[in-house]
Amino acid sequence: MQLLIDMSPSFVRFQPLGNRAEVRVGTSLLDVAGRAGVSVESICGGTGRCGKCRIVVRTGADRLRPPTGNERETLSEEELREGTRLACEAVLDRTGDVLVEVPEGSRRGHHRLLAAGIDPKVSLKPAMRKVVVRMPPASLKDMSADDDRLLSALRRKARVAGTLSHRVRQDMPDALRKGEWTATVTLFRDKELVRIEPGDTSDSLHGIAVDIGTTKIVAYLMDLTNGKTLATESMPNPQIQFGEDVMSRITYTMRHDDGLDQLHHAVVGGVNELISKTCEKAGIQNDDVLEVMAVGNTAMHHMFLGIPSRHLASAPYAPAVRTGVSLDPMHVGVGIYPFGRVSALPNIAGFVGADAMAVLLATGLYKDRDIGMLIDIGTNTEIIAGNRDRLVCCSAASGPAFEGAHIRHGMRASTGAIERVWIDPGTHDIVCRTVDDAPAKGICGSGIVDAISEMFKTGILDTSGKIAEVGRSDRIRGLPDGTREFVLSKSGCDGSREITITQNDVQEIQLAKAAIFTGTTIALGRLGIACKDLSRIYAAGAFGTYVDAGSAINIGMYPDIPTERIRFVGNAAGSGARMALKSTNRRDLAERLSKKVEYIELATQDDFQREFAMAMFLPHRDVERFPSNGYAERTSG
Repeated sequence: MQLLIDMSPSFVRFQPLGNRAEVRVGTSLLDVAGRAGVSVESICGGTGRCGKCRIVVRTGADRLRPPTGNERETLSEEELREGTRLACEAVLDRTGDVLVEVPEGSRRGHHRLLAAGIDPKVSLKPAMRKVVVRMPPASLKDMSADDDRLLSALRRKARVAGTLSHRVRQDMPDALRKGEWTATVTLFRDKELVRIEPGDTSDSLHGIAVDIGTTKIVAYLMDLTNGKTLATESMPNPQIQFGEDVMSRITYTMRHDDGLDQLHHAVVGGVNELISKTCEKAGIQNDDVLEVMAVGNTAMHHMFLGIPSRHLASAPYAPAVRTGVSLDPMHVGVGIYPFGRVSALPNIAGFVGADAMAVLLATGLYKDRDIGMLIDIGTNTEIIAGNRDRLVCCSAASGPAFEGAHIRHGMRASTGAIERVWIDPGTHDIVCRTVDDAPAKGICGSGIVDAISEMFKTGILDTSGKIAEVGRSDRIRGLPDGTREFVLSKSGCDGSREITITQNDVQEIQLAKAAIFTGTTIALGRLGIACKDLSRIYAAGAFGTYVDAGSAINIGMYPDIPTERIRFVGNAAGSGARMALKSTNRRDLAERLSKKVEYIELATQDDFQREFAMAMFLPHRDVERFPSNGYAERTSG
């Protein structure tokens, strides 16, 4: 009797897009979705904590492992009966095809990516410069070697005594003769000849500045002969499939032997895609790009360069590399001229990275006479305060709530996310604005800050953050666990979902804003001034640009200063990266500043617990130190 074994492949098909991918036993449906090109929301990086990757298994449920403990805690019995699973927890247990529906609420929409920022003037002095040299041809009367002839001409023309890279030695004989003994040499910081081309190509000098954010990557192609931006491209960070926050990605590298390689290749692949797109826009070749200047938080910096980042996950959170670096593109895998450079600005500390340094350069806080502050809000919020005399910094563990994690209907600022909220104080009627004016399917960070602020102003929330009793508004409902929720947006025929703010949502925002406010107060305390004495706040990044300053102050997230003192600087990290690409003076300044900035580890401060506890109130408890816009009387209870 012959035993037949079914060796046919198994596939998962995703509706409504129709994409499908082969799957092996032991693979999660979230991993399969990534390979199939299906964008499933997963803020926690596939650890089963966020509950955002809900899918519905239409056929083939018996081929999956039973629901896990995480799923039973997150999903109701009714949802489980209907076939709802968490894609990250649903794992193929035996061969066979599976049909999956990805609901609208679980799909990533078009993310709003911020590329624009301030553009401070800077004198051009790029690290790469071209020099045209002319020399007498070799002859029987002058049989000097090509390298002697070239270096002699370079010393006469530019007073530079550089060294030759091996690529220049290889290309030099043909380049000199093809150009009839006129050639253009490219020097890196006037020390090394990295390229030689026949004739005069001095009008072509290009570099790319890259801001590698946890959520997005932005690339700027620059003409370094005049400092102009030729093209800009952006994309979501491809590392999102490994986790939507820094700690999830670091954890991934610790749990998988090849985790760092995977994350490195993912982000480098994204950067290379942006390089190709910007070059195509400008009508040049990738090989025409001579340098990439990259900035990012310390973890992104390390992963991009292939440096282990796992040590950032535990005390004392020391970075592997602080100083600025310049590497051969081949060592990193970046697709530009192979003998150019991939450079990065210095980091400051484990959670205050090269992107914060770039923001510092762009805002000019380091040269201000009066004390100001820059705040770049994210999962980790970087804060730098001071002036030309002294600078202090800290990182506030604000968590992923502003990115939508742990918020019942939270999502990133993508299509359909509520981004603005107004509540009528008398009727409690609500007006919501969504990203792309699409039907509401969730709420993003700026929207939930608005919502908490408006609920507090209208008495729906008290100073402790507690939602008012049922009956105070027809939008307040009781929940089975004894808590309450506030209905922000009702479902409609336009496809809008019902969006609510739960008591847990309020608490998550309280925790996040308290971390930020504690960081600002401790930093200013180190400088010996009160919040009201701040001359200016530079609000950086996408969240800082789109959040309403008044709402942020009302809930006690920003220091209580007049809103006209708050300057929105957009993607200032990208601005600083462009400045560093255009000027070695700015790079040298960054090196000096990275040593000057004093880092404060908040958790070790004696007053941290006290400040944090008071900052949990709306807007905060210490009325005498921080009277807040007429709402401080609410704290009297």
